[in-house]
Amino acid sequence: MVSIGLIGAGRIASVHARHLRENHNARIVAIADPFAPGLAGLAAEHGARMAGSAEDIINDDGIDAVIVASSTDTHCPLMTAAAKKGKFVYCEKPLASSLAEAYAASIGLGEDAEKVMVGFNRRFDRNHAAVQADLAAGRLGRVQTVQITSRGPNAIPSLAYLKVSGGLFFDKMIHFFDMVRWLTGEEPLDVVAFGSVIADPVFAEANDIDTGIVTLRMQSGALCQIENTRRAVYGYDDRVEILGTGGLIESSRITEGAVMRILDDKIMTEGLPKDPMIRMAPSYKASINAFVDFASGKLPRAMVPSINDGLRAQVIAAAADLSLRERRIVACDEITRTAGMAAMN
Repeated sequence: MVSIGLIGAGRIASVHARHLRENHNARIVAIADPFAPGLAGLAAEHGARMAGSAEDIINDDGIDAVIVASSTDTHCPLMTAAAKKGKFVYCEKPLASSLAEAYAASIGLGEDAEKVMVGFNRRFDRNHAAVQADLAAGRLGRVQTVQITSRGPNAIPSLAYLKVSGGLFFDKMIHFFDMVRWLTGEEPLDVVAFGSVIADPVFAEANDIDTGIVTLRMQSGALCQIENTRRAVYGYDDRVEILGTGGLIESSRITEGAVMRILDDKIMTEGLPKDPMIRMAPSYKASINAFVDFASGKLPRAMVPSINDGLRAQVIAAAADLSLRERRIVACDEITRTAGMAAMN
């Protein structure tokens, strides 16, 4: 039985708590969140005590593992403190508010970095994983293009959230920067990004964008395009298409149901879900179950996303951010040199 401390009591922390309750090999011992009014309710729902602070959880010898699901600006210090205490850590993305902070933490942790799993749950989506398995087996030949689309439902995050989220590239698209690396088994060489505020002016107030497209040139020459939007009025649209010399593989969008009606000259199917969790919940559950197995020694280090994976995804996000601001193609090597990350080249 893995004893877990949960830091955070917001939306994603609640998702993790629900899936931990369904895992018979784990239990939530304590929850900490100084800001969330729902802390008491979440603790009562899962039979956990309310910790006085995140530090109380980190310093508790009765806790084996910590989930860091707090605001982005707290990820790095909490992850670092917990790992240095010898605890296994599930850290939500991104690792830190800045690439320099994330890199410094990874160096400072040394061997303790091996205890950290980054929350790239898209790797645990069964359809995306099937695509990755086909690519790894060489069934598609040489990859020519990768198209990743993820459009959010008709919901606008609060201004307070946006101001600490890190922006679209670091908060949302970082999942897909990781996916490109994971799917292709390659690192990107060059990045070019475009972004706009179209859906709602609140994104401009937060110095963010709500619509973005990033193109990557990989080591093999494969071209990858990622399109993310914060708002899609028709529902949650998430899919991956890969074209190779041997054919095409697609992890398709998922509709709310599987009913199709053919009436007269019309074919009607059910629409896309307005709640992203209809698509996302299984991958979050599989991700948190993998963390429990990792923390209990049942799953090898190589089977879960590492700090290095988090760093490399954040390098791409930083390259995209620089490309957008300076309107130019950015080499990933430029980002690693600027951040003093020569060892990653």
